[in-house]
Amino acid sequence: MTDQSKYIHNALKQVRLVTSPTSVAGFSISGLATYLQFSELNFAVDMGECPLSAIPLDHVFLTHAHGDHARCLMRHHSLRKMMGVEKDSVYYVPEAIYEGAKGWIHSEAMFEGVPEGKFRYPDLVPLKHKERITLKYRKDLVLEPFNVKHSVPTMGGTLLLHKKKLKDEFLGKSAEEIIALRQNGVEISREVFEPLLSFMGDSLGENLLENPEVFKSKVLIAECTFVDDEDEPMSHKKGHTHLQHIVKALNELGSDVTCEKIILNHFSMKYSEKHIQEMLEKNIPEAFKDRVVAFL
Repeated sequence: MTDQSKYIHNALKQVRLVTSPTSVAGFSISGLATYLQFSELNFAVDMGECPLSAIPLDHVFLTHAHGDHARCLMRHHSLRKMMGVEKDSVYYVPEAIYEGAKGWIHSEAMFEGVPEGKFRYPDLVPLKHKERITLKYRKDLVLEPFNVKHSVPTMGGTLLLHKKKLKDEFLGKSAEEIIALRQNGVEISREVFEPLLSFMGDSLGENLLENPEVFKSKVLIAECTFVDDEDEPMSHKKGHTHLQHIVKALNELGSDVTCEKIILNHFSMKYSEKHIQEMLEKNIPEAFKDRVVAFL
């Protein structure tokens, strides 16, 4: 720990990365806090802390109930009201924790002294495995959640860009021909769902190969809590991913990995930034080194 960076354990010192579909800002160290902001997508994942930069985001996905991921969910809701944001943001939660989340939200409000008669729930949406849902304020974005294995009920998810494209058989036709086809009731377009962003949440490393479609997203965010060889048994015990699980998935999938960036986050507090970077340099296969980055 002697070479620990000044900021690696400061949850409000945000990390910022630029990728092609969206910037990524936030923080993620295991046990401290995880919050990820995708401003161009009007979307956030988890709310372990709530910096002011999160306030404009209208959609928040809560992967699971652990406090380092969830504790500031209603802080986000309250700060928006305090700062004059009129519309309600939407909070997407795994169906398995929906009722528990309602109880927690109500109890927190009562603890803070909110009169029962004035209390109301935020816009809380339960998610089912693989059931796609269009974001409330971004009709061009579709969220596909999926269950992952962790120590408590947890979900990851993929954000897909929903658009329509001209069917192949009509490519090359003139504008006049296309208009005529439409007027005659011919369906000339097809729906396309382009995977932009996938995030695994806290999960066992085996979830990567059980959900290989996440490697088709432009950006994949995967936890990598443990990096030292001797910590692999601990990763299984705690329901987390080890660096060797990342390496295994990359090696097995090979050219099927089409992500432009793979962002590893949620590293254990016990590692220094220098040690994490050295372990990635040592272990990530050469073919992927330019695409895999640590969220530090």
